[in-house]
Amino acid sequence: MDQPNLWQRFLDLFRASEGDSSTTTLRLVVFGVAGLLALLVLLWLLRRFFGRRRRPETDWDQALRIDLDACPLVAIPLHGPRLLIYHVPVQLRLVVLAPTGKDGDLDATAIEKYLDRVVPGLGNLTLHQRPLIRVWPAQVSHHGFIAAFHRRTTKAARRGEPSRWVLVAGRAQLGRQTLMIGLGLWAEQPNTIDRVNLEPHQWLDVLRLKQAEG
Repeated sequence: MDQPNLWQRFLDLFRASEGDSSTTTLRLVVFGVAGLLALLVLLWLLRRFFGRRRRPETDWDQALRIDLDACPLVAIPLHGPRLLIYHVPVQLRLVVLAPTGKDGDLDATAIEKYLDRVVPGLGNLTLHQRPLIRVWPAQVSHHGFIAAFHRRTTKAARRGEPSRWVLVAGRAQLGRQTLMIGLGLWAEQPNTIDRVNLEPHQWLDVLRLKQAEG
């Protein structure tokens, strides 16, 4: 004869104890715990088989990302000023400017004047080399701007590998106004300068304009 299963034993126990209040309470507790366990198992199964749909992450940088390959590259005249960074000849292909502070403002029609105040002659060079110019929203801190500029200007060469791109970012002090500047420079030959971060007093030491020889 078959042995009664566990469920049958429970049923027999409950039938035999009908009318006993303490046993009835125990029975309710057992059924409650069993129901809770069954619900937890069901939720686990649903989660495992269907999974949780993750919301796509928002790419806050998408609208401000810059394709370096799309930056203009014009022929440089043999005569005229040449831009140097650490004595390496470069061409100006990208200019990014941003004001600072929540109420910061920037005159987008005076880009060349701003650049001339940072490095004398850089504004005039901008007119001739016609780089891509972008004005970003006001920045809270210069550290945040520098990180954002380098994050939004990716290049094919890995860090430390020779590349013709040199990316410069930092802040400049124009009287009482603090300006954030990012430059994309194109060198004549591949180099390992890579990315440079500048403080207000360093622009004139790192960037120089030199009259082309000949």
